[in-house]
Amino acid sequence: MVDLLSSPAWLQTAGVWVGLGMALLVFSAILGDHWLARLGQYLLVGAGLGYAAAVTWHTLWGLAFVQELIALPGAQPWNWTPVVLASLLALAAGERLFFQGEGGPPPAGVRRFLRWAGVLPAALLLGAGVAIIAVGTVQGTLLPQFLYAAVTGVRPEAAIDVFLTGVLVLAITASALIFFAVDPKRHLVGQPPWVQRLVTGCIWFGQRAAWLAAGVLFARLAASRTSLLIAQLEWMRATFVATELWQTIQGWWGGR
Repeated sequence: MVDLLSSPAWLQTAGVWVGLGMALLVFSAILGDHWLARLGQYLLVGAGLGYAAAVTWHTLWGLAFVQELIALPGAQPWNWTPVVLASLLALAAGERLFFQGEGGPPPAGVRRFLRWAGVLPAALLLGAGVAIIAVGTVQGTLLPQFLYAAVTGVRPEAAIDVFLTGVLVLAITASALIFFAVDPKRHLVGQPPWVQRLVTGCIWFGQRAAWLAAGVLFARLAASRTSLLIAQLEWMRATFVATELWQTIQGWWGGR
């Protein structure tokens, strides 16, 4: 007897039908908010979260300090720091998950301890995240973008159209950075009138440039989503045509 569950062909066919069903469920949302569309969305989100959890679990066990803890638990005491912080965060999450039901909250002291247990790891995560974003924004986006526009954009020896394009790119870049970085109510108080007018004009120009960039990004996003929709519809058509059901329908229709 052939084991269908272990057959690669059967698994491939099942995956195609499951994917087709999921695509139809999610795509049915264009007809309105109904339980089939919500079911498809819940399944999609659940599958994504499950996959992310599995990847995180395997990645965690592959870390160097985890392997060192498994091999020699007492060799490097600092390797226990992430374990302790993760345990504290898990205790704080447990207070939210298990002591909010009908059974009533735990004693005030225990509840306060559980809540404060997660303050340190949460603060470290938040602080590290903000620092990484700030440093990455300044070193990886703002300064390189401005320096690149200033060094490569403005070339006096270039043709007039290339030179004017470089000046325009530099002006747009600088104005957009000023728009995002300068607050007129705080930074322009007490400044000379000509400085206020100059910076205000740059902010006005940078704001319009940011709006234009946002519109271009939205248009590209809409175009990419439309392309994905067309590709998904084509995949659904090709998948359905390749099934035995379509061949049966085609044979029945041709034999009429």
